[in-house]
Amino acid sequence: MKVIVCLCLFFCFISGAKANVVQVSQDKLVIKAGVAKGFQNGLHAKYLAYFADKLSLKLTISTMSFARRIQQLKTGKLDLMVGLQRTKKREDEFIYIFPAYETLRFRFYSLKKNSDSFTEYKDLQGKDIGVIRHAKYFSTFDLDKNIKKHSVSSLKQNIELLLHKRIDAFIHYEESTSPILEQLNLTDKVVKTLYQPQHEYYHYLVISSHSPLTYLQTRLEGIVKDAVKNGDLSHIRAEHYR
Repeated sequence: MKVIVCLCLFFCFISGAKANVVQVSQDKLVIKAGVAKGFQNGLHAKYLAYFADKLSLKLTISTMSFARRIQQLKTGKLDLMVGLQRTKKREDEFIYIFPAYETLRFRFYSLKKNSDSFTEYKDLQGKDIGVIRHAKYFSTFDLDKNIKKHSVSSLKQNIELLLHKRIDAFIHYEESTSPILEQLNLTDKVVKTLYQPQHEYYHYLVISSHSPLTYLQTRLEGIVKDAVKNGDLSHIRAEHYR
């Protein structure tokens, strides 16, 4: 009987010790994340701050290129990253948090008087189309050498080029463009073209496989699910562009 009691006390002690280790490690944990250079106060930074707040953890954000963020995520130098699309290769390297935290759609925009000039994809060929530097849209468009693409660093630059008739149209996420056009009172001048690509892009929050945050995977999935359901992230996006 004494042996049984001693064993019970021993296992209780071990279990309690493990619980304390987890608690201490979380108390000291600081989330390391990265965003593009010049966007330390951008939309992705705000999403990361939201997730850190929901986890009650501190957050540090470094600025670096997309390629470097991916590399540091692979090695565990970064814990979290937002804005990733799902690919088989990345699924083998990172832990994806489901569901996707946002669904985005690329749309073409032109001056209202020219919107019916683009009724099918081939109408883009030979035209001057504004794009964001280094962005990827959809393969048919990205690889099309018959479209004259003009690279800029921001959506507002594309809008200005369009208003000054230096480009015929531009392509950008609808979810970002609509609030900007409203803010600039341009919804009656700049509109979506009749032709639109039928692509949806799902963006995910991912954890490095080498991060101490891996044990919070289930908790993060609940946070993302709730955020999508109650519109928290859509509100953050709308406020950011407003």
